Amino acid sequence: MTVFYAKHDQTYHQHLEAVYIAWKETITAKSHLIERLAKKYNFSVERFLQGSLLTVVFHDIGKMTKTFQNMMDAIRNDETFDWRNNYRHELASFPFVVAAWNEFNQFSNLSQVPVEALAVVGHHKPLNTDLTSFDRESVGFPDYVAGGLEEAYSFAREAFLQEGWSLPVLPDKIENQNPYSLLAKLIGWDGLFGKLLSKEEPERIRSLYFLTKGILHYADWHGSGGTSVKYSITKSADALIKDLAEHCRGKGISFDGLRPFQEQMGSHSGHLVAIAPTGSGKTEASLLWALKNSNEMGGAKIIYLLPTMVTANNIWNRLCQFFGQENVGLTHSTANLFLEDKRGEDEADLWENRRNILFAQTFISPVTVGTVDQLLTTGFNAGRWVLKEINAANAVIIIDEVHSYDGWTLGLLISCIRHFASLGTRFLLMSATLPATLVNLLRSELKGAEVIRENTLLNAKRSTYHLEDRQIEEATEEIKEAVKKKRRVLIVVNTVQLCQELAERFSDFSPICYHSRFIFRDRKKKEKQIEDAQFVIATQVVEVSLDIDFDLLFTECAPPDAIAQRAGRINRYRDPERNSRVFIFRASEKSEKIYSPINDPDILERSFNAFNHAPNNMSEQDLIQVVDQVYKDFRIEKREHYANALAQYKLSQKGRMAILDSRLGEDDQEITRLQKYETISVIPILFKEDVLKLKPQGRRWYEVKIPLWYAMKHKIEERGILFCEMDYNDKIGGILKSNGESSLIF
Repeated sequence: MTVFYAKHDQTYHQHLEAVYIAWKETITAKSHLIERLAKKYNFSVERFLQGSLLTVVFHDIGKMTKTFQNMMDAIRNDETFDWRNNYRHELASFPFVVAAWNEFNQFSNLSQVPVEALAVVGHHKPLNTDLTSFDRESVGFPDYVAGGLEEAYSFAREAFLQEGWSLPVLPDKIENQNPYSLLAKLIGWDGLFGKLLSKEEPERIRSLYFLTKGILHYADWHGSGGTSVKYSITKSADALIKDLAEHCRGKGISFDGLRPFQEQMGSHSGHLVAIAPTGSGKTEASLLWALKNSNEMGGAKIIYLLPTMVTANNIWNRLCQFFGQENVGLTHSTANLFLEDKRGEDEADLWENRRNILFAQTFISPVTVGTVDQLLTTGFNAGRWVLKEINAANAVIIIDEVHSYDGWTLGLLISCIRHFASLGTRFLLMSATLPATLVNLLRSELKGAEVIRENTLLNAKRSTYHLEDRQIEEATEEIKEAVKKKRRVLIVVNTVQLCQELAERFSDFSPICYHSRFIFRDRKKKEKQIEDAQFVIATQVVEVSLDIDFDLLFTECAPPDAIAQRAGRINRYRDPERNSRVFIFRASEKSEKIYSPINDPDILERSFNAFNHAPNNMSEQDLIQVVDQVYKDFRIEKREHYANALAQYKLSQKGRMAILDSRLGEDDQEITRLQKYETISVIPILFKEDVLKLKPQGRRWYEVKIPLWYAMKHKIEERGILFCEMDYNDKIGGILKSNGESSLIF
């Protein structure tokens, strides 16, 4: 009897059986989402599940070709095989799914668009109108092995019977069709897909597609890895509160139970806007909200999104303490390096770890922490957007520090909130400081959202505030005196250049210098050092979600919400005996080039004036009033970049015909952050000798972001690696050879 293989270590039957079992687990876990979308878009759950099972039983039927089986034999026998001779199996599978879809639609029409067939043909490679993923197959033709299709049909019939259904009788000689021609006829430049789509609601087709393809991915990935589907967290609120008490005791903080606002958040169902000062416990309160709402949704994912990689790393560490590292994924552009550092080099290449990173990148983990960009890219149909979409559509999503985004990013975020909220996703939007105008905007987008404020701390005072009508460089003696007295001192400035200059000026006191122009390896080290450091000089990268606590802050003026975040690192736990102080200095001209151009050219001057008229012993309520005063006439939804972002989201969806994948670099407007100055990752030239010996993944530890204009003038390329002439040391980071605009990148 001939044995056919789907993978070098799985026979076809073994693989399909494993995928089928994982499919059953997946549809059970996602049953509430399926039912919710079926009601919204008026389709039969049973017909959908039949089509979903069809993708499972036929997704690998294209592996029954001679070239694929020859490739499996070569791998199993440790022989060489020219993969260019292979015919892509997902394309070879396409005609069989189309034929079955046609038979199904004679009895029950799910859609005029064959979403099941498109899900199968696109389940490995990007699917777009120019069919670039299948260039090689445009001139080839699949040749099937004897008996292979019969075995595939047999398994498909058996699986359908187990579900109480019948597999349609397929027409003869499907294998004689040209898969590439059939696909090109459907979605090529002159294909039928656009005409079919015009007859249906694009959002409906998108939902059917991500639901069908996402479930196929779940089943295929779990079946291939031999793992069960672990979908959501089942932890109770009481267990989380117990862990919170342990966490506080470990930090030396008294825990007398939940604060009233934490109880309010933890008992709230549905969308929520929460405003609470730094150090008030809003992170833990958000988790109580997440557990309640996840449970109400039948076991939804928990997704926690932040503005920066550093803040995401820190929250990931905290959530691992509550939910276990095996249940919490981390996703951002360097998350794999962060996790590799946690595991150690010996474990880095294990399949289990690579799988966990893949699951985290696509929100498959029961809990995922990441940057907001990971959600926004779904609107561009970029990367593995289908998996992120199906998981985000059945999730409770916490967006922390929501005040941090400019008009462009906020416009994209509002577009995502509109889309996912319409599918049933629940949102919690949080910040320590939210202008009233932004609160009103968020509430208008999240219909029925309640606003909860931490009122018990509004009259609390952390520190006294002192406005200094001079530059921060003029306070050298005061800073030295404070450090000599063993006070814990934090300096925050707005540019990398000034941060480096001050670090050198105070080098005798061994400050920790922290900004974005360190290679990743050194940034990791500094993040571990900051919590216990006595003296830190940093840029605004310290503003959010770092669990640090200092006595004195010397800061350049910034927008009031940024100042509130910086001040939140001083006397974090509000000790009335601490004598903590915040000194606000005039911002440099280069600061204005960072904060002003995109949205508001006068914001720094207004901010300085507002603090000048505020009391010295400001409470949290006073800070909020300063924020409202500065932003009272600023309506971000009226700004050009906000409107442009809303328009771009719609254009991207229209250009992709709702479900097609983006091409790399297809549209330079499809970005999640509007860069004031373009940056690029390079490797300082002094690491060249070491880096050339490393694998590609290891090289990323030596990357640093610098202005693009500088890289273009000083780059050195070797073996496809971009090195750059620049001074570098682990004390103050990358030092550019000329000043120019380099100081503007923080």
